Amino acid sequence: MKRNDFRILIAEDDPAIRKLYEKAFRQEGYEVVSVEAGGQVLAELKDGSFDLLITDLKLEHTSALEVLPEVRKIHPRLPVIVVSGYYANLVEDFHLKGFNVNLFLNKPLGLSDLKLAVRRVLGLAAAENPRDTTVA
Repeated sequence: MKRNDFRILIAEDDPAIRKLYEKAFRQEGYEVVSVEAGGQVLAELKDGSFDLLITDLKLEHTSALEVLPEVRKIHPRLPVIVVSGYYANLVEDFHLKGFNVNLFLNKPLGLSDLKLAVRRVLGLAAAENPRDTTVA
């Protein structure tokens, strides 16, 4: 499969980071939909098919901890990458609640690291641009 065969849903409450991710993954050839709130995540998942959810822990009016149980009801096998800038026990809390998350990443995060993580989760070749040092 090629990158343009994949749809990514990005959930990020910070508009600058959301736009950065959206632009970066579109340039990589992915189809991208971006939202800022948990309710929007659920609406998009009910209305369309996605291959990956990249979500910040903190979303507008909610958090990924509150949204993921509903995500799993709609799409039980959807790969999920959770990104957070300030949550020390992220992995433990998600696993204690029984949430199946493919990958946890901490901010600040190099955009090249996120791109590589997406390629790995989607099963794509892991070639990366070593000069891509953008930080989110």
